[in-house]
Amino acid sequence: MNSVGDLLMRWVSELGGGKVADLRAGVLRTARSRGLNVRDGAEGRWIRDMSALGHLDIDWRRGVWSAAPPVLTRLPFSDGLALITGRRTAALGRAVDQAAEEWAVVLPVVNETAEGDIPVPRSLLLQYDTPDELPDRADELGCSYSPCAALQTFSLLPDLEPGPPAAPPAPGNVQTVEKYDPVKRTYEPADSYSQDGLYRWRGADWSRLVQIRRGSGFQSTEHEYGVYLELERTGTGSIRWQPESGTGRERVGTLFVDWGAPLPPLHARAAVLCTGLQPRFSSVAETVRYDNVPRAAAERLARSLRQELEIHHPKSTATGRAN
Repeated sequence: MNSVGDLLMRWVSELGGGKVADLRAGVLRTARSRGLNVRDGAEGRWIRDMSALGHLDIDWRRGVWSAAPPVLTRLPFSDGLALITGRRTAALGRAVDQAAEEWAVVLPVVNETAEGDIPVPRSLLLQYDTPDELPDRADELGCSYSPCAALQTFSLLPDLEPGPPAAPPAPGNVQTVEKYDPVKRTYEPADSYSQDGLYRWRGADWSRLVQIRRGSGFQSTEHEYGVYLELERTGTGSIRWQPESGTGRERVGTLFVDWGAPLPPLHARAAVLCTGLQPRFSSVAETVRYDNVPRAAAERLARSLRQELEIHHPKSTATGRAN
């Protein structure tokens, strides 16, 4: 029986694209019709999660989305394991079912869902014998083939830069101005916007504007990029990496990102495609955890966000086992 996540996946795949506002409404309506008790903003988080998993391409500025083309790709440093990402139409579903009957070992993996959020679809992993067979297998599935979409995405990460100069709040909208507090990790009403910092307010059409102030002027940005520009300004680190403890696995490990510093969409996709699975969240450590991330890729990600990657090594007990 299909889960809500798989049902929504089929819907967006067949729909193909449209306006983000309509997508939000449709996702929320479907979740509630299936009896889910969702928290505020769950539909927006679902869309961002689907983007990170490589299923949807989102243009937030234009407010439009499209289903990503289906791709078969290897996971980094995971010999014998590939991922099917992108849209899943009924035709692709039939091709995967046929492959599972004839030649493939398909591993559907249920992703974790936080309480009050909307489930994403199961991730489809596929076992293979040699990489040479994958291009032909991709053709049989109706997918494109990418040797390693994760590493390719890491190589495409843009360096963090503020946007073009932007106008300050209009007199009629100053009451909507909020300033980001990096300690509390939230926006709060601002009595003034004369100091350096990350601000947001409502535009004349009531759209949300996010800008940073540096000196006497404002520059446009987006929330995730603005947060990292603020972290650079305050000299705050938020990204850590820990190698795996297994023999021969020192080059890959876990990337930890603080809750208050969410990765920008493309950065999140690069990290998620290392496993093809939803990242794990720790309410105790207040971090997001991305597994199977190569150290070189983690360093590239951190540099692109003007961060110094902190390297943590697992502590060993007297028995030599890592904690």
